[in-house]
Amino acid sequence: MQGVITIFVVTIIIFILFQASGSPLNALRVNPNLNQATLQYYIELFGLDQPWYVQLYRYIVNMFTFNFGPSLSQGRPVSSIVSEALPRTLFLFGGAVIIEYALGVFVGRYIAWKRGRVSEGTAILTSLFFYNMPSFWIALILLFAFAFEFPIFPLNGFTGPDFVVTHYPWAGEPGSLLFNLVDIVSHSFLPMLALVLITAAGSILLMQTSMLEVMGEDFILTARAKGLSERAVRRRHAARNAYLPVVTSLAISLGFVVGGAIILEGIFNYKGLGTYLLIGIFNHDQFLAGAVLFMISVLVISGNIVADILYGWLDPRVRF
Repeated sequence: MQGVITIFVVTIIIFILFQASGSPLNALRVNPNLNQATLQYYIELFGLDQPWYVQLYRYIVNMFTFNFGPSLSQGRPVSSIVSEALPRTLFLFGGAVIIEYALGVFVGRYIAWKRGRVSEGTAILTSLFFYNMPSFWIALILLFAFAFEFPIFPLNGFTGPDFVVTHYPWAGEPGSLLFNLVDIVSHSFLPMLALVLITAAGSILLMQTSMLEVMGEDFILTARAKGLSERAVRRRHAARNAYLPVVTSLAISLGFVVGGAIILEGIFNYKGLGTYLLIGIFNHDQFLAGAVLFMISVLVISGNIVADILYGWLDPRVRF
C-alpha cells in the first residue's frame, strides 16, 4: 500500500514538473503529423483544454492505466516504446544489481575475514578508484578500449546481428537461441560492466565493515567455542548477520543505480528507458518523458519493496 501511495505522489510531482515547462497542447498543435481528429482525441484523453485539476485527474488515471499518449518525437504510441525499452532496462538494471551485490558480498566477506593481508588493501584501493570515477568517463574508456581499439564488443545498440555474424561466427545462424543470446550479451556487456564497476565498491566496503563489526560479537566467540569450523562460523553466523546493513543499502542505492543506468544508456545508445527519457527531455516530448519517468519510479519503488522483503527474511524480528 505504501508503494502505491509513493507512486501516486511521484506521478503528481511529474505532472507539476511538466506543467511548469509548458502545456503539451502547444506541441500537439504544431505537429504536422496529427490531423484535427487525432488532435481532438488527445485533447479529450488528457483533458488539455480543462482546468489543471481535471488535467491532473486525467493524467493520474492515464498513467495508472498505461494510456501514455503519443510520442511526438518518435511518431508512435508511447506504450509501444515503453514495452520495447522496458525489458532492456530490466535486463541492464537487474543484472547489474545482482552482480554488484553478489560481488560485494563475496569480496567484502573475504577481505574482512582475511584482514591485514595484501588482498584487503588491493580490494579497497580498487574499489575506491572506481567508486570516485564518473560513470560517463568509465563508459567512454570501455568503449574506446573494447569497442574501438579492440572491437570485442559493439559500439552501441541492444541487438545487431551483423556484429555477431562478423565477430562470433561460432554462434551459429541468425535467429537461433545461441545466436540471440550472444547478440544480447555482447551488446549489454559493456554498459553492465560500467554500471557494476561504479556501484560495487560501496557494497564491498559496507560488507567488509559490517563483517568486522559482527566478528567482534559474543555469539561468534560462542560458535567458535562449540568447535564449529571457521568456514561454518563465517558463512552461517557472521555473514548472515552482516547481510542486514547491505540489504538496507540496497534500497537506498537503487535510485543511484537507475540514475547511472540512464546516463550509460545514453552513452552506449542502449535504447532502454534511460535513452528514451533523454530523447523525450531534449525534444520537449512530455508524453514520452513523463511515461518513462513514471516507469522508472515504479521500478525503483518495486526494488525497495523487494529489499524490504529480503530484510524480513534475513531478520525475523522485523516480520509482521
